[in-house]
Amino acid sequence: MATAAEYNRINNVCLVILTAIALTMALVYTKPVLVPFVLALFIYTSATPLVDWFENRLKAPHLISVGITFLFIFLCFSVCLALIGSSLSVFFEGASTYKEKILSMADQVIIFLEPYGLSTNVQSLNEVIGKTPAFSVAKKFTGGVLGFISNATLISVFLIFLFISGSQKSKKNKLISEIQLKISRYVLVKLMTSIGTGVLVGVVLKVFGVDLAFMFAVLTILFNFIPSIGSIIATLLPVPVILLQFGWSYELPLLVVLLGLAQFTIGNILEPKIMGENMDLHPVTVLAFLIFWGLVWGLPGMFLAVPITAILKIVLSRIPTTKVAAEILAGRIPTHWK
Repeated sequence: MATAAEYNRINNVCLVILTAIALTMALVYTKPVLVPFVLALFIYTSATPLVDWFENRLKAPHLISVGITFLFIFLCFSVCLALIGSSLSVFFEGASTYKEKILSMADQVIIFLEPYGLSTNVQSLNEVIGKTPAFSVAKKFTGGVLGFISNATLISVFLIFLFISGSQKSKKNKLISEIQLKISRYVLVKLMTSIGTGVLVGVVLKVFGVDLAFMFAVLTILFNFIPSIGSIIATLLPVPVILLQFGWSYELPLLVVLLGLAQFTIGNILEPKIMGENMDLHPVTVLAFLIFWGLVWGLPGMFLAVPITAILKIVLSRIPTTKVAAEILAGRIPTHWK
């Protein structure tokens, strides 16, 4: 028969599992409000060193420093959105040309498959491609833009309150200081390497005359914040447009190789040297939490997976009973387990 200690251990494990399930359901249910708040908190933590720089170096008052920082963030987002919108308008203007190219490529594929006994009804295929729901795609995109604007407004409101609440100078807690230092360093390094990768991608695509080159450069910067799979997605994103523009020519494999080299050089060689062991997380831990936050919060959760996991590890390492869990997240086996 099981002893009282074993029963207590089983009860504790069951409570932890039930608590984890309840927290996950709460995160899913509160996603519409909690995601903008966490994004605002993430931006606030990242922008705080810039505010401190204005205050300490330029001796500017806190409100003016906050205003300049807020204006800088707003201008960056506005310029990016304006340039992306301009690129998309050019792309939509040439939608009919792209549709003709799709039909031409479909004919080539059909001709290639015919000797192998794989026949396709050309007329039905052309009808399907010809009825491509461009308007519905545009409508969905417009809805996505409106959703982004509403979320951006909510994030801005949260940011204003966070900056105002941080206006009172007080001695920072060591835990808060450690979290802010690690998150700020992570964002700075990730932003620098992502911008470098985005510039390289944009230059390569622009040299070859690929449409939406700027948009793909911006998307590369954004997707590089998603660990592991973000760089793969960013490399493959321009492929459909390249295929539509140049067809089955040498430009397609050449551009894929060049974009892959840019991602590999900066993401796998340069970034680890600059980043070092800043986040102190094992790659398997990052991948596991990337999947978890992606399932819970979707794409925003994938962007925030590393910072949230790093904060979780810092908090767990400060609690005596959860130090073992923090060591496991870092990929280190506790000494008493060996």
